[in-house]
This record gives sequence, structure tokens and C-alpha cells, in this order.
Amino acid sequence: MALNIFNTLSRKKEEFIPLKRNFAQIYVCGLTVYDFMHIGHARTYLFWDVLRRYLDFKGYDVLVVINNTDIEDKIIARSNELKIDFRLLADFYTEAFYSDLKTLGALPYCITCNATDYIPEMIETIELILKNGFGYEIDGDVFYSVEKFSDYGKLSGFSVDELVAGARVEVNERKRHPADFTLWKSAKPGEPSWDSPWGKGRPGWHIECSTMAYHFFGGTYDIKGGGIDNLFPHHENEIAQTFAAYGIPLAKYFMHPEHLLVDGAKMSKSLGNFITVRELLKDWKPAEVRLYFLQTHYRTQMNFTKEGMNASREALERISHFRSVVLNALKGEKEIGLDIKSLSLLKNDAPIMNLLRKTKESFISAMDDDFNTPRALATLFDFISESYKIGIDGSQDSEELRYAFNEFDRLMSILGLESDLLLTKATFNWENDFSKLVDILLKHRAEARMRRDFKTADLIREMLNQAGLVLEDTASGTRWIIREESR
Repeated sequence: MALNIFNTLSRKKEEFIPLKRNFAQIYVCGLTVYDFMHIGHARTYLFWDVLRRYLDFKGYDVLVVINNTDIEDKIIARSNELKIDFRLLADFYTEAFYSDLKTLGALPYCITCNATDYIPEMIETIELILKNGFGYEIDGDVFYSVEKFSDYGKLSGFSVDELVAGARVEVNERKRHPADFTLWKSAKPGEPSWDSPWGKGRPGWHIECSTMAYHFFGGTYDIKGGGIDNLFPHHENEIAQTFAAYGIPLAKYFMHPEHLLVDGAKMSKSLGNFITVRELLKDWKPAEVRLYFLQTHYRTQMNFTKEGMNASREALERISHFRSVVLNALKGEKEIGLDIKSLSLLKNDAPIMNLLRKTKESFISAMDDDFNTPRALATLFDFISESYKIGIDGSQDSEELRYAFNEFDRLMSILGLESDLLLTKATFNWENDFSKLVDILLKHRAEARMRRDFKTADLIREMLNQAGLVLEDTASGTRWIIREESR
């Protein structure tokens, strides 16, 4: 059966046919790294992890790129509030983001990229947009002219007039049209800035992803991914920019996981229902979190509740008990793989083998239907129930049981529910995190000293001194210890 995915651009399910044979190219919009990842982010990024795993299972070579927005208004505001360099803040929360994903069992991304590492390339992209007549500059600010792009609004389904009437645009009286958006922002006093043909400034948010995706893929790619909140204006503007600069479509397919509510309301710190992944994992295992999110289709808005998490815990216990029963029948062996000789001895008409074939067919059918993880999970739980009915709890060691259990584990791993994760309880080593933050600070201090920016270097030393650390500069680098009175 062919894999079908819902394409936001066409608003219908389409067969997934990659632009290059057996090669899937995916660009996922990452976080603006100014705080810890919250559970809404977790639901989104765990979906992309499952999508990637299933494409691997289907035999595709998969290249997944994710960006880190490490310069943006929120980052600047937060770094000013904490009185630290914006790079220190962004590096710390970038590290925390990938650490949290790893704790949740997500595979590492093939390529991660920081926006600030590609500013020269972004300037080149903006120059192309201006050269091709899709943008204009006013007093050091560069804007995209949406009236020049006839397909603007195609992804979101809004016309330009509707976007303006619905106040869905950034208000700026200097723009030629209210819906025009920023490509380059002129520098404000005290803000980070870079040199450009239009003066000092920094890139707009949207130009980052258009540029970095083109840098890595060199053209149109297969899947553009991001949460539903990225649909407009971010992905809409990326489409416009990519066409204006390079004359090509941004991507063939667009996919957008839906919002996560908490107790029926949108997450908000003011409502007291804002939950970070680290807070959640104080009480719940990573596998329980993952299993919980899998029980709702990614295109369905989901309501997070404690009752739902309790049900997920019970479901995980059911899986764990089943594994114990089977391993007991297999004489407690943890290694359940088969050799070639064993495979040749399998009795294909054995009840467990018939059940396995039915399960695999149902599982693949569910996943081929726009990654229907609730149905896929249901088939795995049906396998557990039917296994008991055919007497698996009283079975003796057999090659058929060993093979079926191996394949069951394989299907579980497509959903990211590997056996190791089922037993894992998250333990965040805050001392280790602190050490990583210190390493980041020392890296920036070393870079500052190399460029003879002693003011920044001294500022970092003072920050660490105030935190109770003593620095010692040596020929092999900088060492640090905690002052005795700070222990």
C-alpha cells in the first residue's frame, strides 16, 4: 500500500512520491531558543520523529534538517532581562532543547543549523529578492512586496485583503502595503547587528528558513514541517521568498501538527497551565509521555490532562507485563534476534505467525493513512490481547514466538517505544546542566579574548564569579572550581 499524507497546500491526502527516488528531504522549523521546550513543542517534535522513523521503515533514505532561531526579539528581550549576551542564552536553550528530545527518545536530527551562522547567505537571498523586483528598502529596512506575488495566501487560504482586514499583519506605516513583511531589520540601539548593503541590522525571521533550506537542499524539497502556528505567516512567507529569490516552489508537501491544549485552554504562564517537558518528566516516564501523544492523530487538536497521562501509564504497564510474559517463555533472554538458520525453520502456519501477519498489515495500513498512530497503537494492543487468547502466557520457547516478539518490538520502535525507553525514568542532572552552561560561557569568553574583546571576557568572568566560580587561565585552557563558601 502506498503512503498517503495530508498536504496542507492542497488540503487533501496525497500519495507521497519524493522528488528523488527513495530519498526523502525534510525541513522542520525548530524553536526560537529563549526558554525550555514545553509539552506542546514535545507533541510536535515527537510526531516528526515518528514520521522519520516510518520513512526509514518504508525504505527511504531520509535527510531531516532543523533550524535553531538564535536571534529574534524574544531572545534579545530575555538576554537583556538576564543581562547576558544573546548568544549565551541561545546556546544554553539550544542545548537544553536537544537534550530534552533525546530524553523523550527522539533520534538525532541529520543536520541542525543556527540562523546566525548563515547571515551572509541570507543577505545574498535578500539581494536576489530585490534584484528580481519583489522587495524594496526604506531607511535600512528591507520589505517583501506581497502584491508582486500572485500566489500569496495560497497556503493559508487567505487573500491579501482578508489578511489585512483580519489584522493578521505587522503594522508599519512605512510599508507600501500593510501585508508586506520584513526581510532585513535596521539596527536599534543596543541590539545585536551585522553589516549589510543596507546598513547594520539583522535578518527577519522568515528569511532564515528559506535561505538555510536552499543552502542544504539546493532546490525544492519534499516536506516542509512545523506546528500549525507556523502555517501563517511563517510558511506562507517562506513560499513567497523562495519563489522571489530562486524562482522555485519551497516544498512539495506541507504538514502541520495541531495545537495542544492543557485542561481545555491554550497554554499560558498567566493561566498557570504552562508546562515544560522537564516539569512533566519529574512525574512521568518518557515512554508514558510519548505513548500519550501517540493516542491522538497529529492533525487533531489535543487536550492534555492528568487523567490522560494516568491512562497512558496503565497502557505502558500492560505492554511491560506482556514483555515480561514473553521473555519468561523465552527463558528470560533479552536478546531475541534470530539467525538465518532459525528463520528457515519457522512454521508459517503457527497461530502466532498468523496473528503477526495480520498485525503487521493493520499497522502498516494505519501508518500509510497519514501516520494514523492511534490506529497503529490499537493494532499493537490487539496483538497483545490475541496473543493471550492463543495461550502465549503458557507457551514454551519456540522460534515462532521469538520471531513474532522480535517483529512486535520492531513495530514498537517505529513509534519510538523501544524496550530501553519503556524502562527509563527521566533524571535531569541539574549539576551537569550547570556544567554545560559554564562550558558555553567559557567558550564565548575564549572567543572574546581571541578577538581582543576584553570587555566581554571580563563581563563573563564577573558573571561566573558572582555565581560562585573561580576561573584559572592556563596554557591548555580555562579551568574552573566552585568557591568553598559557595558549596
